[in-house]
Parts: sequence; structure tokens; C-alpha cells
Amino acid sequence: MWNIFKLTNFAWLLISTYCWVTAPFNQGPFLIVINILMVICLSLLPIKIRLDARLGRIAAVITLITLWYIWIDGAIMGVITLLMYLPVLYLLQLPFEYKKDLLEFTTKWYAIIMIPALLMYWLSIFITVPSIGMFLQPGYKPFINHIFYIESTIDYGTLVRFNAFFIEPGHQALLSTFIMIANRYRFKECPWLWVLVAAVLFSFSLAGYLLAIVGYVLLKVNTILKAVIIGTIGAAIFGFASNWAGGNNAMNELIIRRLEQDDSKGIKGNNRFNDNTDYTYKRAERYGDLWTGVKDKTNMELIDGAGFKIYIINYGIIGIILSLLLYLSIIPEQPDRRYTVAFFIVICLCFIQRSYPAWYSWLFPYIVGLYVEKGRKSIQHKQAEPD
Repeated sequence: MWNIFKLTNFAWLLISTYCWVTAPFNQGPFLIVINILMVICLSLLPIKIRLDARLGRIAAVITLITLWYIWIDGAIMGVITLLMYLPVLYLLQLPFEYKKDLLEFTTKWYAIIMIPALLMYWLSIFITVPSIGMFLQPGYKPFINHIFYIESTIDYGTLVRFNAFFIEPGHQALLSTFIMIANRYRFKECPWLWVLVAAVLFSFSLAGYLLAIVGYVLLKVNTILKAVIIGTIGAAIFGFASNWAGGNNAMNELIIRRLEQDDSKGIKGNNRFNDNTDYTYKRAERYGDLWTGVKDKTNMELIDGAGFKIYIINYGIIGIILSLLLYLSIIPEQPDRRYTVAFFIVICLCFIQRSYPAWYSWLFPYIVGLYVEKGRKSIQHKQAEPD
């Protein structure tokens, strides 16, 4: 049953991040099947179900979030939201060794299926790679379907961005980064993480780069020497990329130039919202709708983008507070403080530009990362105690 749970967990991780196989379908039926399978597996595993105060607080926050979504979007969306958050309770029931094994299994097999995707991506730069036809997804330009890799037909005027089997490069970069953080960038213990570094690098996702770098600095840079080394390497890469081939390259076009100063946006890469979104957000500020979200839902189809403004327009600051409460309530007692603070900061930074707190690609790495690190810390303390 444990193997079935691991496979179910892995499948939901990919489905919830919008892999191409399931992206065209409503997630509701998948959520029902996933929850049923997880409950059955948990009930048959040789583990003791624990009902403590923390679990009660988390369940209470999930209930409040569900009620809030019901009030905002109706009963169906409320039930879907509930089903998206219920796996949090299942993961928390797993003992340390189970969580550790689940993280190792997920990291390994995610990297394994990413390898052929990267190979097809690199080959497609130089030759025509065989495909099974076109993959069509509403709201996106057609993709050339190589199964493990769906190739975007967007003309960037430079290298195509690597999105693997997901419909957006940012989705891939986000999940890859969170899995690296969940493993605390332990490249020696888990060489599979180097595959994820390559995946994030070729995503040419500015957000993915920043989150991966911030996470690494917060967790790994603890001396002045390390800070100098990281800064020097970063400056060298930045300088090389900005001057490579006269600046006409993917890194410069998709990353470097997006970091240039812009009078209205701050930086040119701050393109998460369209003009209608900015107008609606400012109107919400003027009429006091920021706390509960915009009440007038007319012309909402004109709003486009991803990030905190979209979330506030839909669910208000109260929705953000409830999401923060959930992520804070998940933190275990006596955690690894540095790791916990670092991961929470990365989650908050991610929310600013891509506000999907119910996604399993956020919840799973965050939960197993926090509790595996706590378990490692406890083991180290026991080993350090005198006999």
C-alpha cells in the first residue's frame, strides 16, 4: 500500500502542476480519486493515526478557507478547494521515515522523467525531433508534442523556453526549485538535484531563477567567504550572459533585459498583470474592496496575469491571511529554524508573482521538507548526546 500511496502522491504532484496529459480536463474528478486512494492507503498502512492539537488547528484553518471560497465562488469551488487541501492532513500523519522515503522517491522519479525531456529539448535546438503531433490547450499557442517534452511554438526570437511536460516554463521551474529546497540543496547526498538545476536554468524563468538563488543563499551561505564566492560566480555569469554573442541570446533576452529599470514597473520583467488588472486593483483600493475581494464580477474576463493582485481581486486580503495561517500552522514544534524561515520566505516571494497556495507543488515540498529537516535535526541531537 505504501508504494500505491507514493505513486498516487507523485501523480497528483504532476497533475496539480498542469502536466499536458491531464491539463485539458477538470481537476475535480482527479481530486476525488486521489483523496480516496490516499485515505485507503493510509488506513491500511501500519501507522498510528494521530489526532493532536496541531492537526486540529490545521483542520480548522482548512475549514475556514473552504467556507471563504464557498462565500466567494460558490459550493462547487469550495468543495474543490477542500479536496485540494485535504492531502495536507494525510502527509502529516506519516512518520519521519515515511516522509523521508516519499521525498526521496519523488525527487528521484521527477528527475528521471525530466532527463528525456531535457534531452529532447537540447536535440530540438539542432534537429527536428519526432513528435506525436500537436498538443492544444485553450489560452496557449499550440505545442509540438514529444510526450516527455511539449515544445512551445511561441517565437521568442531566441531559444525556446524549457517547460518539460508542463504547459508553462514557470510551473516547471517552480516545482523543480521547491523540490531542491525540500532536499536543502544536498547535491552530494542526492545527485538527482543536478537534473533539476538544468531544468530551472533552461526554463529561462526569471521568477524560477530568483527563487532558486534566494533559497540557496538563505540555506547555504553562512560565511563571508561563501558569500564572496557566490557573488563572484554570479557576477561572472551575469556579465558573460549579457555580453555573449553581442547580447543576442536567450539569457540576455529573457532574463538580463527583464531586470533593467523601468519607470512605471520598477523592472521590465514586472509583467505579471495587464492594464485591466491594474485598473481593477486600484478601483478596489478606492472603494475598499481589498479585504474581501471585488464584489462586482462584471468584465472579470478582461483581467489577466498571475500574482498577488489577481488573488486579492478574487479573494481579498482575508484570503491571503487564511493562506498564511495555514502555512504557519503546518510548521512543526521545535523545527529547524533557519530552514523553516528560509522556506517560508521563498513561499511568500513566490506568492507575490504566482499566487497558487493550494497547489500541491507548493504544499508537498513545504510539508515534507519541514518535517524531514526536523527529523534530521532530532537524530543529530540524539547522536550528539553523551552515552
